[in-house]
Amino acid sequence: MPIGPAQWAFHDLLWIHEGSVSLHFEGLEQSLVLTAPTGVLILPGTAFSGGAIKSYATASICHFIADHPAGPGFLVPNPGEELHIQNLLRLSLELARKPDEANAMRRKRLLLAILDCFGPPSAVSQPVASSQNERLAMAWQQADTSLRKMRTLSDVAALIGVHESALRSMHRNVHQTSAGTYLRELRLKRAEELLATTGYTVREVARLVGYGHAETLNSAFLKSRGRTPGQFRHWSNPFA
Repeated sequence: MPIGPAQWAFHDLLWIHEGSVSLHFEGLEQSLVLTAPTGVLILPGTAFSGGAIKSYATASICHFIADHPAGPGFLVPNPGEELHIQNLLRLSLELARKPDEANAMRRKRLLLAILDCFGPPSAVSQPVASSQNERLAMAWQQADTSLRKMRTLSDVAALIGVHESALRSMHRNVHQTSAGTYLRELRLKRAEELLATTGYTVREVARLVGYGHAETLNSAFLKSRGRTPGQFRHWSNPFA
């Protein structure tokens, strides 16, 4: 995935969703390595080029005009705010698919607000490429908010741009447990919450926590909790 060379008269927000990329800023004689999920806000008049590290990366680019900050130069995410920025960018991309004037104005305000999530590289107290612990925490935090899309560990690994085997190794090094067990527990805890507080059917709950079939949820629930989802629902709310 080649990036550039380019130099634009507007702000360019490059966000890495999967994989890693390297960027070089010719006029500044500076380079960055960005590993998902993270990005860079390239300021107007900044020449840059780069590409994916190894063979695979996915990214999105937002071009917009703002009064500040002026270029040339670039800004990087404030520490710990990468996932928040990614969610704001996803909302921005969703609004871009609704080309009416009201949503166009919402998107403009949203992009301007995202500027507050970036700062100069010298002011950032941690490397752009997060540590192993931080990247793993990011992956599980994001997986927990979108379990219905996390069908396998490969889906979780893709959130931080690594292969499933790397995710398994990272998780065991940090938590001394298997990543598969951890993902299953995330699903079951969310299933417990949905069973106790909503009227969703077991099939609907299974889908919402990432299982393809109600039978799979039944089996996992019975093995781990000693009761079926239906029995748990009655136990958690006996007067319903």
